[in-house]
Amino acid sequence: MSKKYIMLILIPVVIIAAAVIIFLCVQGGAGGYSGKVTAEGKPLANVSVSDGRNVVKTDDNGLFTLKGYRKTRFITVTAPAGYTTENYYIPADKSKHEGYDFDLEKSSIAAGEAHSFLQISDTEIGEDGVGEWVNYLKDIAENEKPAFLIHTGDICYEPGLKKHIEGMNTENMGVPVRYTIGNHDYVDGKYGEELFESLYGPVWYSFEVGNVHYIVTPFQTGGDYKSGYNKNDRWRWLANDLTNTDESMNIVIFNHNAPPSDDYVISYDLGKKLDLKEHNLIAWIFGHYHYNYIEENEGVLNISTARPDCGGIDSSVSGARMVHISEAWDITTDMIYYDFNGPAPEVQGAKWSAQLDGNVLFCNTVVHDNKVYAATVDEDYPRTCGIYCLNPIDGSVMWNFTTKNSVKNNIVVENGVLIAQDCDGNVYCLDSHNGSEKWNTSVALGSSLNTSSGICVSDGVVYTGCAAAVTALDINTGEKLWENIRNHGEASPAEFVTVGDKLIVSSHWDALVALDKNTGKELWENKDEDIRFRSSTPAVVNENTLLVADSDAVMLVDANTGEITSKTDFEGYNFSSSAQPLVAGDIAYIPTANKGLVIMNLKNNEIVKEVQVGKAMLYTAPYTSGDSMTIESSLISLSDGSLLFGASDGKLYIMSADGEMTKTYDIGAPIFGSAAEYNGNIIVSDCSGRVVCLDR
Repeated sequence: MSKKYIMLILIPVVIIAAAVIIFLCVQGGAGGYSGKVTAEGKPLANVSVSDGRNVVKTDDNGLFTLKGYRKTRFITVTAPAGYTTENYYIPADKSKHEGYDFDLEKSSIAAGEAHSFLQISDTEIGEDGVGEWVNYLKDIAENEKPAFLIHTGDICYEPGLKKHIEGMNTENMGVPVRYTIGNHDYVDGKYGEELFESLYGPVWYSFEVGNVHYIVTPFQTGGDYKSGYNKNDRWRWLANDLTNTDESMNIVIFNHNAPPSDDYVISYDLGKKLDLKEHNLIAWIFGHYHYNYIEENEGVLNISTARPDCGGIDSSVSGARMVHISEAWDITTDMIYYDFNGPAPEVQGAKWSAQLDGNVLFCNTVVHDNKVYAATVDEDYPRTCGIYCLNPIDGSVMWNFTTKNSVKNNIVVENGVLIAQDCDGNVYCLDSHNGSEKWNTSVALGSSLNTSSGICVSDGVVYTGCAAAVTALDINTGEKLWENIRNHGEASPAEFVTVGDKLIVSSHWDALVALDKNTGKELWENKDEDIRFRSSTPAVVNENTLLVADSDAVMLVDANTGEITSKTDFEGYNFSSSAQPLVAGDIAYIPTANKGLVIMNLKNNEIVKEVQVGKAMLYTAPYTSGDSMTIESSLISLSDGSLLFGASDGKLYIMSADGEMTKTYDIGAPIFGSAAEYNGNIIVSDCSGRVVCLDR
């Protein structure tokens, strides 16, 4: 045979051989990975084991073999219901193909049994490590006995990643601790997950407890540094994991971010789709937004929990969440705030006290036409929240109306009607005398999860929605007059304000915005580095000027153009309180998130006096913690010229116009909304959901 023909034969053989070698390398190398799963030394069959993409079941002898793939970094075992292990992953060594053995223990929670878990998120610690709040979590773990604790991401950056695992792990928490990678957990390295994986293990894996198949998935839209995986890697594994999951199991997914689609259908590869509802998805648990929020969507609960140690981006209360799953897969939750949960102590000398269902957050106590009104929040599921009308003489409930979701912000009462909006964008118009519903309109929320709203009423028009989507409604009919879908900004408790023909909208982490209140057209926006942090409600100085306080600055803004005409920075001050400053001539009373109340002279932009309050009982203002002296309650003027406000320290204060305290009431629970005056009495709602009447 000629050399020519020999070459023609050898070339395809070489190509095929090379292809085989490449294939074997891609799949993890010849022989793959094999091992054994046992339970207390005895072989355990039908257990899922994965190489990060492929998932196989152990045979009757507990044996498995995985072919591996190019990015195999761990071999993981899915501890089945009734079993548990802390050693659920083994780093893959491409030169080692055998000996990937797992020995499981019997769990204290039997297969099919009801159980609970504890969720925290976005702790964002630094090189100093976890703080005092970790003891609060230990107390929860000791009292509630959760099956495990899950951290849903943003540990945060390289120092945090190195320190967090030292301060919060299975051994020192007394319960199994699991971590999810967040966007700030992708750090500089060979690839973004490298450090996380070296300390915390795989970024996707599954385990079972009781009657639920739990799945940990990584942040799906990219982190601070480039991922070593593409989106198809995680979803291919997830499809394989679910294929090997018992169809009788319901699933819960942990991720740092919200679900990737409203219908829970994941698209991957070329035209492949994974419908999570077909695999019995009952909940998607996440963080990222620093919001406390639960939404039911297509039978699935979307559960977001803010930080355990400080106020959320939208001023959510700091805390952790217990999630309970019954034998019938019914989900209930308990938000445990840091560090007040009530019940509040009895207020000495109170004329009457009424306990409402839920908590009162940023809703002012409204007294109108000889009636008291308040609205409540329930950040758990199932929720009990609504709008209440009380008798101001004895505190008895005259009527109450159950809302579909929490009312976290203001209500408006005028001309015989009450207007309120809940967190799902349902706007209610009720007869203020008897609570009957006149109309109910659902408004768009745009890109926002919308945990708060900035509702206001002017000239027979209701302005509602949120910064990302503003809607004007006819107050008599609920008919939509106009809509501006901005799709910018985060939610915050800052209220909408009208000045002249303009609606002023505070778009958090975005801008201060003016819309034409008749058409919804944007007139101007200001994105100054201080003004774009929009937690506080602007105050109207006059028809041409707004006083805007936030970050560490106090600004005067031209209401017609949006230009800042005066800006004064105050180092060490944090003005990210939801409260609205009170302007009286040349004097402004400005609540802060960390230093109580400041009295400022607008002529020379100097602080005349600082009025201190006590340490906050709960943290709400964004990123506040520690010894913050927070005031979220706007001041009101009393009939004798005194000023009244509540604080997060659980006290209600009356002071003179020059800042001298004249009376203090110990309410015993944080106050986040304004109090009211009625017939010589003071009426206030507190965070415990209680309304109290006090002698002036």
